[in-house]
Amino acid sequence: MSSRLFGAVSMPAPLPSPARVLERARAPSLARAGVPELTLAPPLALTRALLLTLTRSLAMLLPLLLSGCVSLKAIEGDAIVQEAMDQEASDDQATLQQVNRSESWAITDPGRTPLGKRVQRLVSHQPAGQSGFLLLDKGEEALLWRGMLADQASRTIDTQYFIWYQDNVGKIAAERLLRAAERGVRVRVIVDEISLDADPRFLALLNDHPQVEIRLYNPVGSLGLGTLGKLARILGSMGDFPRLNRRMHNKTFIVDGSLAILGGRNVADEYYDLNHQFNFRDLDVLALGPVVPQVSRSFDEYWNDPWVVPLEAVVQIPITPAQRAAYYRELHHYAAQPEHFPPRFNSGLAATATRFQALKAADLYWGQARLIYDRPGKNAEVDRYDAFGESGRQLTELARGARQEVVAATPYLIMLPGTYRLLEELRERNVRVAIVTNSMAANDAIWVHSRYAFQRRRLLGMGIELFEYRGDAEDQPLLIDRYHRMPAKIPLVLHAKALVIDRQVVYIGSFNMDPRSTHLNTEIGLIIESPPLAQAVAALIERDMAPHNSWRLELTAEGKMEWVTRREGRLVRVEAEPDIGVGEALKFLLLAILPIGELI
Repeated sequence: MSSRLFGAVSMPAPLPSPARVLERARAPSLARAGVPELTLAPPLALTRALLLTLTRSLAMLLPLLLSGCVSLKAIEGDAIVQEAMDQEASDDQATLQQVNRSESWAITDPGRTPLGKRVQRLVSHQPAGQSGFLLLDKGEEALLWRGMLADQASRTIDTQYFIWYQDNVGKIAAERLLRAAERGVRVRVIVDEISLDADPRFLALLNDHPQVEIRLYNPVGSLGLGTLGKLARILGSMGDFPRLNRRMHNKTFIVDGSLAILGGRNVADEYYDLNHQFNFRDLDVLALGPVVPQVSRSFDEYWNDPWVVPLEAVVQIPITPAQRAAYYRELHHYAAQPEHFPPRFNSGLAATATRFQALKAADLYWGQARLIYDRPGKNAEVDRYDAFGESGRQLTELARGARQEVVAATPYLIMLPGTYRLLEELRERNVRVAIVTNSMAANDAIWVHSRYAFQRRRLLGMGIELFEYRGDAEDQPLLIDRYHRMPAKIPLVLHAKALVIDRQVVYIGSFNMDPRSTHLNTEIGLIIESPPLAQAVAALIERDMAPHNSWRLELTAEGKMEWVTRREGRLVRVEAEPDIGVGEALKFLLLAILPIGELI
């Protein structure tokens, strides 16, 4: 068997839809759930089987309970739990099957739009097949580019996200899309339902606009429920857990079929440096040229697939024209308030539009690019936790081709057996491998750290260079535009996903180096052959690895592990997880003993 970094799979038979998977799951067995039949299990396996049965129902919601990935709503009493428990998965599926779903597609003539004509002028003097790219390194910058492009759209906006919160950024983004729809622009939105933290009425009112359609990926039936309600909903659907555990991690924003933004950012305050508790250090890339139709085709594949369900199949709220008009006025009013949309955003949008109009080919990175993404559902083997997708296969081959160096940024890092084999192969060829991920103190997903922590010593022994990003990284004033206006200094959490090979080729996308991205979540990203762009991304990663921003892990002559950094110019060296308190340590220990490794 060949070594794999992220895994590999040949393109399988047609993927079963959620309806088909649910049909098979109506009479669940432990074997189908991936747990040995109890009558055949030896005592140790029996204990593990029982633990897995209990913990699998919690595992998918664990990120919601323990991290900032989904905000925790107030629990409105026991009624909501009982309501969630009473909803049978088969009833939900019957509703999904009854809904009218219409196919739609990206426009076939993007070059006739004003944005398309602008792109054609930029591309016209480039070698055939080359696309142009602009790095969006800062949060506010990434938000302004999305807003400016939405304002300039004339035909279509297609957007696909794992997370969409009804916080300030979520409301402002919705209002900007509504503005476009009111100009006659067709707006299509795909969001993963389990990570959609929004009032169902808010979604139904937006969806009621004739130019807007919202669809949900792989609905669980948890929309509008509090955290305890979501947990109860999942517990009530244990027979369908293999399907429920498949989530859509894709992040794309496509305007007029002419420009696309891909990367690590979702729709929430923390992705754009506007949260008051923590923010993400992230990376997007703006793409134009021949690669954009590939992104549009991937969106269409999801939009028209049974895994993606119209909102009205899940949220059935009657809305009158008067209610809709009143709500739209309210949303526009919200976005006009300076406390929600500061004056600097208006000036920033104008400056970004001016920059775009003045953009020259020399201002962009150019190169051959290909889109890699997983099919809806990830792969056909829905009942398995170790089957692979297309993203992992292609990233494996990319890394295997390295001759001198692999430099990577990933917020979540967990080794798989194939990962070790490939890293060993690279090190045997004297290929440098350097990876930056989050320190335990900076990690918003401590359950991931509870697995990665026990793999570090082996990685260091192989000669892998490991860096752990500090929540108090000292380059924050250079990374966050509003840093000096922030009332308090808050943690910065690494969230960028990038891979640079020999400073010649770069991947930017949504893929984390962990089992979920490898086996369960669908992912999307661009592999770009452009030495200047690859060198620019490597420079960004190495800045995050710098001693004043990250801890460097080292093994001493005695075999002890040490963390080394510089704080305000002073060398600091410690022999235990740095910057954590007793609460974080106890949470880490609890998670470390749970048998949920294959679900993380």
